[in-house]
Amino acid sequence: MVRRAAGTTIAGRGEGYVQYVRGFRVVGERAHASIQARNVYLVEVEWTDGRLAGSCTCPHAASGEFCKHQAAVAYVAADRATPPEEERVHALDSLPPAAQRELLAELMAKDPAVERRVELAVAALAGDHEDVAHQLVDLVTETLRSRGFVDYRRSFDVARDAQDLLDQLEGHLSTTGADAVRPALLRATTRLQKITLRGDDSGGVIGDASQRALDLYARSCREGRPERVKLARWLAKFRDESPGWPQAELSEFVEAFDDKAMKAYRAAVNKLAERRAGEERWKRSEVDLMRLELADHDGDVDAAIAILSQDERPLYGAIVERLVEAGRDDDVMTWIDKAVAADGVSGHGGGNDHWLAPDMVAEWYLDAGREDDAVAVLRKEFRRQAGAATLRLLVDFASTIGRGDEERAWALDAARELAAARFGSGPALIEIALHEKDLDAAWAAAKEFGPGYNWQPLADMSAATRPREAADLYKPGLVEDLRYPDTKKYAGIASRLARMHELYDAAGDADEFAGLMSELRESYGRRPSLMAALDREDLP
Repeated sequence: MVRRAAGTTIAGRGEGYVQYVRGFRVVGERAHASIQARNVYLVEVEWTDGRLAGSCTCPHAASGEFCKHQAAVAYVAADRATPPEEERVHALDSLPPAAQRELLAELMAKDPAVERRVELAVAALAGDHEDVAHQLVDLVTETLRSRGFVDYRRSFDVARDAQDLLDQLEGHLSTTGADAVRPALLRATTRLQKITLRGDDSGGVIGDASQRALDLYARSCREGRPERVKLARWLAKFRDESPGWPQAELSEFVEAFDDKAMKAYRAAVNKLAERRAGEERWKRSEVDLMRLELADHDGDVDAAIAILSQDERPLYGAIVERLVEAGRDDDVMTWIDKAVAADGVSGHGGGNDHWLAPDMVAEWYLDAGREDDAVAVLRKEFRRQAGAATLRLLVDFASTIGRGDEERAWALDAARELAAARFGSGPALIEIALHEKDLDAAWAAAKEFGPGYNWQPLADMSAATRPREAADLYKPGLVEDLRYPDTKKYAGIASRLARMHELYDAAGDADEFAGLMSELRESYGRRPSLMAALDREDLP
């Protein structure tokens, strides 16, 4: 299976990287791990219907290839595959009871973890939930005893141990009961948060375990009988002191609250808000979020808007969303006008809490009979980021009110004006011309302003009718990539040269390309990896 996905060469290299697999974990039909050799890469591999796929943070995988790191993780997954539980249980049942006890005693003597699992199982079967709770807390303390700074490489081992621990706790949560497991989950949540604060979790793996611990703790609170007021005060304090992760939400805990707990939570949040008053937004962001959640929980739209608009720049998207849900159309238009006046409408980040999407604003204006205002919003968006997408947005909308041709002509004039006045705006003209299937206009723009980031689409569309001009578009990038030795770029360089070869042949300039290749091999002949990449593409 690995050789079919990766090819014989890459699969062979993957075998050599099995020794570097760390933090291996399987969830369903997907394996997660890191490769910790000279560099560290994060890897995911999944298998469905007998086929492998996955991702890796290495440069080779970025091009869509199944890399040696994915192959290594796939090999580990295959090696660690276990037979179905029914088969394992059947094999155990085939042993006489005395042999089973002897085998279990041997495993307990060799592995303290097995001994602890047996002791926990015995306590759970006996209904001694207090003993189970103490043992689980001790297990968490022992497993998450991480002293000092946790560096990037060690973070994967810490996260693997944490996830294995959480597997056990989740199992007890489903069988033994929420109240017996809750203290251990609380300990795991707070411990993992502290580890995150004093470590390098660039890979996010400890953070993932931390979030899972909090989610399980919230579940144990909902399913059990916690001290509700104490829980409410803890939640407010934990969120205020959180570095932003794990993310705790009122909705995950509110089922565990009664009236007294909710009152205590409000009081704690209000006290925190008073203490944070006057601080910068980022310093009080979690407290503001807690206040906003309470306002939404109460259905108090005005209170929510007051929180969302308390700073110099209101969160227009979040405000309008709440007003729309409340059916307050007049207030919606008031806030849309405010957003338009304050430049709070943008497709670049539109449709989120901070910005309003221009197409949504245009529709609202159209429904209110304000056609000119609707078109003005879309024109402004086009001038902000001229291109095929904003042209299509403007023209499609204008066509619904009989102004499609007029706005298309305006946009083309505006694009030319922007290209002449604003550095770097020329490639947008090419994008628009290609969208309009006007190849002559695209080349005219390229010659006047340079092809910029749209050189590749221009080359692709010109291949059939202007192969030589299309080939020349590849040259500047090749010169830049060849300036310094970099083996990671050689496969891409060879691939682009192979495409140029095809284009030169189509233009009847094969001899000229041969001369170009001769010069290139002479200039860079001391880069054997580059020469090998060229040979693999059968280049002259």
